[in-house]
Amino acid sequence: MIRTHKHIVVFAAFWTLAAVATCCGVVFGLFALPVSARTVFATVVLPVCVVPVASFFSGRLLLRLHQLSQKLQHAVDHDALTSTVTRQHFFQHLQSLAPDEESSILMVDVDQFKAINDTHGHFVGDVVLREVAHRLINNTRRNDLVARFGSEEFIVLLPNTSREDAALVAERMRATVSRTPIRTSVSKIVTTVSIGIGHMSEAQNAQAALQEADDALYAAKTAGCNLVRAAA
Repeated sequence: MIRTHKHIVVFAAFWTLAAVATCCGVVFGLFALPVSARTVFATVVLPVCVVPVASFFSGRLLLRLHQLSQKLQHAVDHDALTSTVTRQHFFQHLQSLAPDEESSILMVDVDQFKAINDTHGHFVGDVVLREVAHRLINNTRRNDLVARFGSEEFIVLLPNTSREDAALVAERMRATVSRTPIRTSVSKIVTTVSIGIGHMSEAQNAQAALQEADDALYAAKTAGCNLVRAAA
């Protein structure tokens, strides 16, 4: 697979050597022609002049195709508005986890988001969603995953994370969102989130953890919003 410009050089060198070896094998081995200026030109000079150029441009084309494939895959796997991963990609990743791996799930809902849309318009609402997503991502590790789960709802996967550590992450996210008003074209908007925590373990599968997080989120919303709640 050609993924860098260095790979193109290796690709061109490989095919040049292969072409020279093949030509020598055919001319001197199969046909047993004598060594002469003409046979040397046909077996060495000509391949060395032609094959690297053809291989270089072929390699560049393959590299470009790889880059386009990567961009397409990124567009498929990520939400265009918030740059979080999509719900589908989230669940695909969730299914790939080992069944005995202890992980936590956070369900995050932007409080009073409908009021923000109704008061300031959907373009301002989009700004709020992008900034909330940005703050959530900034409070995760490299192997964590933040996905857009619904209109104003996000879901966070924290692999190898205990209930206690998940609660710390969730509280940090909540505080980060609420601490600084979000600057928009109309005003600075104070935004908060409610977060519910679910936990996956050998004794509780992903579906049960998702339901647990959803129930905990409902408890946070009914208790007044801008709260973190875990299952009792």
